[in-house]
Amino acid sequence: MRKNPSLTARSVIEELGIEDIPSIDIADLIVYHNGIVNEKDLKNSDGRLVMKNGKSIVTVDSKIEFPQRKRYVLAHELGHMLLHSDHTASFTDDDTTLEGYKKGPQEKEANDFAAELLMPADKFSKACERKKFNPQLLFDLANSFNTSITSTVYRYIDLGNHPLAVFYSKQGKVQYWKKSKFMYYKIPDINKLDVPRNSVAEEYYRFNTIYRNNDIQEIEKTTWFELGKYDNNTPMYEYCIITPRYNSVLSIIWED
Repeated sequence: MRKNPSLTARSVIEELGIEDIPSIDIADLIVYHNGIVNEKDLKNSDGRLVMKNGKSIVTVDSKIEFPQRKRYVLAHELGHMLLHSDHTASFTDDDTTLEGYKKGPQEKEANDFAAELLMPADKFSKACERKKFNPQLLFDLANSFNTSITSTVYRYIDLGNHPLAVFYSKQGKVQYWKKSKFMYYKIPDINKLDVPRNSVAEEYYRFNTIYRNNDIQEIEKTTWFELGKYDNNTPMYEYCIITPRYNSVLSIIWED
């Protein structure tokens, strides 16, 4: 029987009586669960896990610049340890698994575990209450929960109080998209295609344009969406989180 990722994450917190979620040392949790944590230069991956005879070795890439990103990688690997110890002996994780667009239940479960461990649903939902959406809110939430901005964006899509859509692009091509439950606009079949013309993502790939944190760009709805019969091509907004390490862009799209 498959374990529930969110319930497993909550049980970890409850078992140890953890109250200050942002200060959780994920490496300590891995050690507590019979794991060893190493940090070294990895090629083409952010994290690696090897499990054998009830023991686990987790390796995180020393080149990862931001501690919040390393924290998420460790939480993801801990998820594999606790959820999939009877499935396979090893996992190698990079942006395709950590960003969530690589298909497969085990990777999704590890991401769901990490999200609940680092940003518990009840606490995250409460932190979003009565707060008007703008990109700065995402950075404030990331700072509050000591999480990477990317993982915070995906958590907001699931639990936030304002509809969003996000598109993850790499090397100029759309790899994956996800939208909030109440973002009703239709998204065309753009996976593996070039980023749309006149998008902020295109500005980056064509001209290397990188806007500041508070620079929100207005776009037309048809840039990323198909219009329905009764839809108008009203303005929307695009804000991009750029990761030069992967040559990737996470486009956040919303409207007032």
